[in-house]
Amino acid sequence: MITARLCAPAYELGECADPVAELPEMLADPAAAAELTAPAAGFHTYRWSDADVTELMALAVGRTLAEARVPGSDIDMVILATDSLPRDRTAHRDVAELLDGTGIDRATVVTMGLMDCATAMVAVGTAASYVRDGTARNVLVVTGDLADRATGGARIVAGGAAIASDAAASVLVSAAAPGLPVLGMAHHSAPELNLGGGPQQQLLSRITAHRALFARLGDRTGTGLGTVRSVLPSNFARNVLKLYLSEVGLGDRLSLGNVGRIAHCLGSDPLINLADRLAQEKDAPGGAAGDDSFVLFGAGVSHLAAVLLGAEPLPQWAEGAL
Repeated sequence: MITARLCAPAYELGECADPVAELPEMLADPAAAAELTAPAAGFHTYRWSDADVTELMALAVGRTLAEARVPGSDIDMVILATDSLPRDRTAHRDVAELLDGTGIDRATVVTMGLMDCATAMVAVGTAASYVRDGTARNVLVVTGDLADRATGGARIVAGGAAIASDAAASVLVSAAAPGLPVLGMAHHSAPELNLGGGPQQQLLSRITAHRALFARLGDRTGTGLGTVRSVLPSNFARNVLKLYLSEVGLGDRLSLGNVGRIAHCLGSDPLINLADRLAQEKDAPGGAAGDDSFVLFGAGVSHLAAVLLGAEPLPQWAEGAL
């Protein structure tokens, strides 16, 4: 079986950056503003864009292809994980322009949705499955959203646990390019969370869902999650993330440095956090231990998804080995 490699994560943030405290919703509700901008929550800046989401995607894709040194003509499949494409036939035109502008001229393109900010991680796991079984050699996962479309313009989202930002991210899942091995993937659905219920029931359901997700991920690795060095999550409030991940023994391994800088870029968060982590470690002394791993963790309203990655990159796989 082929080992899928996650290669060259890249992203593009909305071109405008403003203080969270100056959002109209914050000015109208000082108590909410104080809570979300306090150190325990950690939000400071959010990003927004006047561009179409596919323009942000194209910039991220260009960086991924350049870093991976894979031409667009070698991409077999593109998985778009977004809720921000137009709801009419103009989406076909926008995607065609994205492909043309990045030199992707023979790929099959599919979209994934209905899982909110967990969609992108399900897309990465799906891409890895295509690569592992030989269906595709190079699968490009592209995620991105604009709050004006994905959340109806709301910036305070996730029940008040996050501030939405505009951004896009991309990553190559490949059979041959150098990258981090995909060791496992799990997802969990809790449809009752879409049906309301009191705050206590909602909290219990979310804790139960997180436990189920990470138990499933640990079971699928065969070795558990003891080697996880960092969890690269959806950028919710720091106190919320620590509550949920402490329940599964990973609260002290959360990577939360980007919460204040970029807020919650919806499904793009885990890939943005991974790209930043890899950039920071590129020139650092030492390096990953052979059995270290990362978890990419995406959370939606009623869906959770996680991808386990080996932290030590695999080298280029020679043509003759496939």
